[in-house]
Amino acid sequence: MSQEITVQTAALGAEVSAGGPHLNLIPREGGNTYSGATYLGYTGSSFQSDNLSQSLIDRGLKTPDAVSKIFDVNLSLGGPLKHDKLWFFGSYRNVGNDNVVANSFYPDGSPGIYDQRVRNYTLRLTWQINTRNKITAYDDYQWKYVGHLFTSGTDVLYAAARRPPVLKYTDAVKWTSTVSDKLVFDLGYGTSVNAYREGYQPGVGRTPFTPEWYANASRTDIVRNTMTVASAPELGTYNFRYMIISSLAYITGSHSLKAGFQWHIGQNWLNRDANGDLTERFRDGVPDSVIVYDTPARLYDLMKADLGLYVQDSWTLKRLTINPGLRWEYFNSEIEARSVEAGRFVPARSFATVPDVPNWKNIAPRFSMVYNLTGDAKTALKGSINKYNRAYTTDFVNRYDPLVLQSDTRNWSDCDYLPGTSTCSKLVLKTNGDGIAQDNEIGPSNNKNLGIVATRRADTAIERPYDIEYTLSVVRQLRPGVAVTGAWYRRDTYNVEQQLNTLVSPSDFASFTTPSPLNGESVTIYNLNKGKQGLVDLLDTTATDRSKARVNYNGLELSFSARLPKGGSMFGGWSADRLITVACAGYDPNTFRYCDQSQYDIPFRSDFKFAGNYPIVWGAQVGASLASYAGLPLAVNWAVPTNLFPGGRTQAVTVNLIPPGNQYLDRWNELDLSFRKVFALGKYRVDGALDMFNALNSNVVLSQNQNYGSTLGQPLAVLQGRLLRVSSQIKF
Repeated sequence: MSQEITVQTAALGAEVSAGGPHLNLIPREGGNTYSGATYLGYTGSSFQSDNLSQSLIDRGLKTPDAVSKIFDVNLSLGGPLKHDKLWFFGSYRNVGNDNVVANSFYPDGSPGIYDQRVRNYTLRLTWQINTRNKITAYDDYQWKYVGHLFTSGTDVLYAAARRPPVLKYTDAVKWTSTVSDKLVFDLGYGTSVNAYREGYQPGVGRTPFTPEWYANASRTDIVRNTMTVASAPELGTYNFRYMIISSLAYITGSHSLKAGFQWHIGQNWLNRDANGDLTERFRDGVPDSVIVYDTPARLYDLMKADLGLYVQDSWTLKRLTINPGLRWEYFNSEIEARSVEAGRFVPARSFATVPDVPNWKNIAPRFSMVYNLTGDAKTALKGSINKYNRAYTTDFVNRYDPLVLQSDTRNWSDCDYLPGTSTCSKLVLKTNGDGIAQDNEIGPSNNKNLGIVATRRADTAIERPYDIEYTLSVVRQLRPGVAVTGAWYRRDTYNVEQQLNTLVSPSDFASFTTPSPLNGESVTIYNLNKGKQGLVDLLDTTATDRSKARVNYNGLELSFSARLPKGGSMFGGWSADRLITVACAGYDPNTFRYCDQSQYDIPFRSDFKFAGNYPIVWGAQVGASLASYAGLPLAVNWAVPTNLFPGGRTQAVTVNLIPPGNQYLDRWNELDLSFRKVFALGKYRVDGALDMFNALNSNVVLSQNQNYGSTLGQPLAVLQGRLLRVSSQIKF
């Protein structure tokens, strides 16, 4: 559906709200001549090599990630409904994948399959009213189904989630008017609906408060990284978003000015349910704790305004082009009144409307420049300083809705607790090991107001987080068709959020030391005093001390691009970056361990990439892509055992045993190859292709279990083995 796609990674102008990568898609419109295209692609398990090595088997990997089947069928057709007046362009796509997920199995021992099907139906109409006015209308409807949605270590038959199709579409209409040779005006309206459900597999969900409902709660092992019996709490979310946009652009040879507005509103319904209203947590097969939920959770929230007004200017003065811009943003959300029935751990509840969560008005200045350094238009010096406010939808207000999914982690040892304590009564100790968390086996609450009142709220003075981005780059044309770039990027985050518990402070924790199970060094653990257990009033506010809360990113880049003779091309480069986070402004001293990453030697991590294609003979073309990526950082997360806490554990504690920057996954390299042949048959062009992914059959580990215990370091995902894909395109 797109005839051109541009990608901008930095120095975004005032027309764009949030920072980061930005895509601009220019859709096809049809025209006075009928044209179309088809794409057919397929690969299957017989097209893939086995890359399971003995070293991976020794680390606990029984089956690697792999492809069972991937297919892609895409058809498009465009042309006139009325010459010079009304055109259409439509596209249909049917794509599906069955992927083998590492270390996941069905009961019969066959590999677990993540199966997904997506169908798109898209139509665009263009009405050329006259030489200066045009109206376009666009509709995209998507049907999506995921039969088994899960990750490594999940019991596929019972604990994988299921995502049936609900409702997903995007509609838009836009009027564009060329008022004069220098003035262009547009006005558009659009709506986007994304409703989906991630629920249990058929037969897993049970009727509330029946024996089967209690017995079929989800079970996770915090050491083995497994999930059985049922998936995470069921989710039903229904997101509706509406937008009006307009702009006016004035363009001359050396000057362009653009002003406009973007107004978004939206609403979100969200439902959560869970068997047993909890998740049982095991430690290497032994009951440890439960995560209690306030299910059933039912919320309805509004995004009343996400409004942006902007003006963007551009002036060229001899060798210098400057691009100043200014954006004013208004963001307002509201919690809607709602009532919900009682659950296992919460009574029936009813809450009133809460307006202005939040009510922000912010300015975002933008500035960038380009200087013709050598005066021959072959060397450009570019720089920018821009402010980007944090982007939100209803995700901000949702977290403060008292009917959002809340949780409370409580002790559980499959035994009856003495009243008001976290100690098992030896007189009534259970020995049947039924693995079902009954009410009298669950320890005291760590959130006494769970589901009753809003235990998380936003400070009325909380400020909108924002980033200041700095960029500086030099682009040099070495010869016609060959250019090199050197660039530096920096991003600092301000108004970082911090969370306080107004009823608990760091002084309410008692400390003790215990040897690290990893290397024997002394580790300090903090246990909340029993008198403060269950007292929760979480306040999200803005951190004022940047020595305790800040985020800083630095990146470097060297790259090149070149056009080769006979229509070939290649590009590549090197980049390195480092992200430093300081998060030491909380209330739980257990989170202070390694909270200041600036105190550790975190290195810049480098990536490399080279890609190119070149025509050979008889309409054939070969291509290659070589990418090398730094491995992700690792942690060793230790869930501190209950028996180590003097006087009994009040709440579950997990700490990282190694400092940041200490361990990383191995660097991973991937070589992809392609061969294409074009056949011209009259007005038809037939393009056949054979692609080879991971040509070197690497099996590098992409993620691994980081929980201390019997399966620490067990691979959770590896690079898929060498894979072939055949495809064909037909265009006319």
